[in-house]
Amino acid sequence: MNHDNYVIFKGTKDGLMILLSEELDFTTLKKHFEKKVIDASRFFHGAKVALTFQGRRLSEEEQQELIEILSEKSKLDISFVYDSEDRKIEMSSVKSNTEANLEQWEEGRVGFYKGTIRSGQQIEFSGSVVIVGDVNPGGQVIAEGSIIVLGGLKGMVHAGSKGNQAVFVAALSMTPMQLRIGNIISRSPDEEQNKSSSTPIAQIAYIHQERICIEPMDGKMKNLFF
Repeated sequence: MNHDNYVIFKGTKDGLMILLSEELDFTTLKKHFEKKVIDASRFFHGAKVALTFQGRRLSEEEQQELIEILSEKSKLDISFVYDSEDRKIEMSSVKSNTEANLEQWEEGRVGFYKGTIRSGQQIEFSGSVVIVGDVNPGGQVIAEGSIIVLGGLKGMVHAGSKGNQAVFVAALSMTPMQLRIGNIISRSPDEEQNKSSSTPIAQIAYIHQERICIEPMDGKMKNLFF
């Protein structure tokens, strides 16, 4: 086989397909893969794609190594990864040094997700996240840091998923099915409170004296968290 054909990149309507040769041992294949990525890096810079590996079966560790090379050498923004059996893998489960994440782009430790979280959909983030859209009833967002919803929060959210209580949840309209911060759980704000205003107001939820407080968002709140 021509050396150039050990690793082949193919653009598809859904993202980027990477064809990998079965002929080489993984160490040698990885060297060809890195060279191919470097050669193509000018085309990848900043691109946001769904990624599919084809041609050979990869272990989870091998797949992580290849994703790290892609992220580090090309600055490619990977939104999804599909394995050889076309199963979608959440980026939060991939231990990449550059922390590529599910349908998001990174700036520091804050991820951004654009779109509606629908019923039955669950997404996880390794840091804090800003959702540009709604979280519908039955949808779930889990983050190790804070969660900000630039839309309506009507589903379930869990901020501080690894026990951090110094985080918050904020939304332009907050009527969650369940709201959890660290290990403390709160239900939707009181119905009478919701009925008192016909216009949704931005609210923020945080822990105070071991309980979740939900208050209108205003300038003074930033002193609690930033």
